[in-house]
Order: sequence, then C-alpha cells, then structure tokens
Amino acid sequence: MMFEYITHYYYTVPFRSLSALSRTEAMKVMEELCDDSPIFERFKEPVQYWENRLEAENWLLNGFKEKGGAPKDKYPIYSVLGTADWIENYTLSEGLDVKLLRIPLSLFSDKDVSFTLPDSMVSFWIGRDKPEEYYNSKYHGQIFTLSEVKTMMTTDLLNKFQLLIPKGTIPYIEAQIWNHEIAMNYYKSQILNSNQR
Repeated sequence: MMFEYITHYYYTVPFRSLSALSRTEAMKVMEELCDDSPIFERFKEPVQYWENRLEAENWLLNGFKEKGGAPKDKYPIYSVLGTADWIENYTLSEGLDVKLLRIPLSLFSDKDVSFTLPDSMVSFWIGRDKPEEYYNSKYHGQIFTLSEVKTMMTTDLLNKFQLLIPKGTIPYIEAQIWNHEIAMNYYKSQILNSNQR
C-alpha cells in the first residue's frame, strides 16, 4: 500500500515553524500555545522542548544529507505521509479550525523530502535510548528517503504500526519537506485554482 500524497496541517497560515524563530520568539509562541490538549501540551516545558527539537532537527538534517538528500532549507516543513486520522478526528471533535493541504508525492524526489516513523523527535529519542518495549532498529532512529518509504509501506507494516510507537504518541509517519519552494508553489497554485472557480 502506498500513499499518493503528504498532508500538511496548519491553523491560519501554512508552513510556519518554530525553527524559523529565534529562541526568545519561540519561547513566547510556546507559552501562548501551551494548554492541556494533546497537541500543545508538549510546550509545557518550553526550554526542554526547544533543546530536544534542535537536537532532533540536527540529526534529521545530517541524516538526510547522508542519504543523498539535498536540503535547500535549514529546517523542514513537517507533514505526514497520507493522513493522520487521529489529528483530524481530534481537532474536529474539539471544534478546532485546523486546515490541511494535501501535496502530491509526485512533486518530490529523494533529494527533497525525508520520512521518520513515527514523529521525528520520538524516533530520534527511541533510537537513542532504545527502550525495550518499543525499540525496533529497522525503524527507530532511522531516516528514510521517498524511495525507501515506497518500498517499506506494506500492509504488514501498517498492521504492526501501533506496536512501534509509545502510548500517548500520535500514530503517523512524519514527512519532512526540505525544499519549501515545492510546497509553497503547490499551495499558491491551489489558491489560484480556487479563486478561478
């Protein structure tokens, strides 16, 4: 089974990232967003989250380059492979105005996008600490190219997916877009098309 698109979830403006901000700016945003919802409770310890995020993104960037990736931007735009049903169902049930942009995978090459299973910060943590309950060296602490994901996306993997992630972790395969221009151009084309209807 192979998905034909990745989905970028956002609130008001797409492609925003804490990584584009200074530490001070990021702290302010996290303090404003922090609440008890599963989506934003990770910001309750903003300093720890920020340090963990920088460490994970450094691992992502270097690992992607080692796999032959050619990142045109210093940090990725985060998306998910296919959809994240939990995110869509939760935000709908909570009345949150989350928007989504489905971007065809056909727009990307191995040089533009990487993948982790699950979320990159979680995969990095599991790969580093190797908790016995979840660690699987085939998936955790690994960065996958588009070609590799196409090969590994089987029914067998999807069936055992829940066994590969810690309880309380949102189940999805994360996609990291390293060429922002591709995503932005697609978004602009969708806006243009909707305005012409």
